[in-house]
Amino acid sequence: MNEEKKRPEESKGDSQKKRFSLGKIFYHNTFVLVFSFVVALVSWFLMYANSSDLGVVVEDVPIEIRYSSAAEEEGLQVFHMSSNTVDLQVTGNTMLTSQLTASDFMVTVTLNPTSTSVTGNTLQKLTAQVRAVKNNSLANFEITRISPEEVTLEYDRSKEVNLPIESNIQCRSGDGYYASTPILSADNVTISGPESSVARISKVAVSRTLDSPLKEETSFSCPLIFYDKNNQIINDTSSLYLTMNVETVDVTIPVIPVKTVKLAATTLHQPDGFLQDRITIDPAEITIAGSSEVLSGISEIQLDEVIDFARLKAGTTNTITTDIPLPSGVRNISSVGETTSQATVTINLNGYEEAPVQVSSSNIQITNKPDGMNVDLATNSLSVTVVGPEAQVKKLTGDSVAVQVNLSNFQDQTGTVDVPATVSLIGSAADSCWVTGEYTVSVTISSALETTAARITRASNSEEEDETFAATPQD
Repeated sequence: MNEEKKRPEESKGDSQKKRFSLGKIFYHNTFVLVFSFVVALVSWFLMYANSSDLGVVVEDVPIEIRYSSAAEEEGLQVFHMSSNTVDLQVTGNTMLTSQLTASDFMVTVTLNPTSTSVTGNTLQKLTAQVRAVKNNSLANFEITRISPEEVTLEYDRSKEVNLPIESNIQCRSGDGYYASTPILSADNVTISGPESSVARISKVAVSRTLDSPLKEETSFSCPLIFYDKNNQIINDTSSLYLTMNVETVDVTIPVIPVKTVKLAATTLHQPDGFLQDRITIDPAEITIAGSSEVLSGISEIQLDEVIDFARLKAGTTNTITTDIPLPSGVRNISSVGETTSQATVTINLNGYEEAPVQVSSSNIQITNKPDGMNVDLATNSLSVTVVGPEAQVKKLTGDSVAVQVNLSNFQDQTGTVDVPATVSLIGSAADSCWVTGEYTVSVTISSALETTAARITRASNSEEEDETFAATPQD
């Protein structure tokens, strides 16, 4: 029974829902609110699509520079404008104007000076009218305002120069080190811009002063500094409108170890008793720079030229200038600003004199005689010149002189030849003396067989003469 009673009630409810009227929905507050908002939005959109707006502004439209024919002929160029962009106000269909960008416009100024003459001392200035047009002339909008309407043009002829970059780097070396010449990453700079601006620049340099002494390689960057013809720094470079291919330079200062070494003279025929304080070298020492490994193996430097005592002049001061050879891997840094490449050797022979000494043939020794050849001295005595302190020279005799004749280079020669002789002093009496000059000794070279035959012939002739004398009857 209960179930039967419920079914009619449910059927009654369904019939009521089916009889729901669409008109009653407008009496529902939420629906009315949403419907009103939609209608308002559609109405605003339709009105906006058909309206014009005076307040649409397109900002930062770039200005293009154009030149009159006269300006082009004179080579004039604009280097600066008081403004590079303008703001444009436009009117038209709002749907269109709201989508406009800078690319929809062409904005120009023209350099057309009343006179094309330029002074060459400063930039010229000209006020030019800004013009703006639509890129699409059929577009449904109009340009109503340009801001700014005028710009100031600064112009001149263009000029380019290439200048060396000078180094004004000031530094000092730490003890035991040498700070070498700064190395710049660029040696030259190309500067271009207005002729009047470029003409102001006389030189370009990098400058810095390092206070701390350097003990290792140092690197840093320096901006370029411009100087005028009066060697004054040009500070207002921003107003010159210059362009450089290099604006900063990397600077490297190599720092290497140093060592002071003595110079030594190389001599020939110097006697053992010659006082070393009579030989002086100027400079006596030099400072060299190089790697630690190279410097550790250098204790002194021998000068290039060999000083032959046999060629020195007695009784005076002899001066010889010679180059200073540098070992591989080092440099001479003795002088500030320039290196010392030569040294002067002074040999004091004041108080020394020359004296002739006669050497007998018994003191002449012949060496390296040719095989199978007889060698005889053609020189019976040799006069040599000896240099030394006056007290020693006067006591020297021929027994203090040894003469040696070397026939190594005369193996294939015969007859009488002059052979260079080596002359030296022997004995303690001549320990401070030496021989000066060059000498030759005459020798006769002949075949041993020819000599024997000649002797036999001479002996035979002698016997014949004896027999003749014996056979001659006496009165």
